[in-house]
Amino acid sequence: MKNVDDIPDPDWSLFPMEGYIAGDHTHGMDMGRSMPIMASRSCPYECTFCSSPFMWTTLWRAREPQNVINEMKRYMEEYKVTNFDFYDLTAIVKRDWIVGFSKMVIDQLPGITWQLPSDTRSEAIDAEVVELLYASGCRQMNYAPESCNPEILKRIKKKVKSDRMLESMGDAVKNRISVKANIMMGFPDEKKRDLIPTFRFMAQMAWVGVDDVSLPGSRIFQRAARKENRQVG
Repeated sequence: MKNVDDIPDPDWSLFPMEGYIAGDHTHGMDMGRSMPIMASRSCPYECTFCSSPFMWTTLWRAREPQNVINEMKRYMEEYKVTNFDFYDLTAIVKRDWIVGFSKMVIDQLPGITWQLPSDTRSEAIDAEVVELLYASGCRQMNYAPESCNPEILKRIKKKVKSDRMLESMGDAVKNRISVKANIMMGFPDEKKRDLIPTFRFMAQMAWVGVDDVSLPGSRIFQRAARKENRQVG
């Protein structure tokens, strides 16, 4: 469907939502009664470790901000939630979209909190944007540098500018937003010496205030695990 605003909201009545909400089953920080939500579809990038290009293609589409806010209002009324976890593959792509959305949240949903526990891009997140994010209730964001070795980034088709991402992380931390980062190690043909730039970047992330790092599993990880199990067996 080309117009993502025509897609109906999820029918959560089919699920035991109170059990999920009361049990604090969230991918982000525990910030009270939370609901998952998505404001966009797909990701415009083609990282080789991700299945998104095959599943959704690279045509990124975002819902109208008011459409998203209306869904949030309904969940607040039906489920008495006060926090929202955005599970978009790449939530922040266009600066004007996130600026408009944040301003609408400030005007229409004062007092709520929300977070981006999946991934986001740093290009559109500057000092002005993070001020709006915090003012609108955003309290946690997850960046995805994966690696900081230029050759590795080229191999995995990860289009990211490490210096710009570090600056964006610092801006977010200065505005009291908790920052988490994804780091991946063990790409095919990656040597120990190839990790040096990434370790250096991790130290820089810690210096600017990044307080959480995860090394997510992937198909590559699973392949390596199977190989290790065969060797042990």
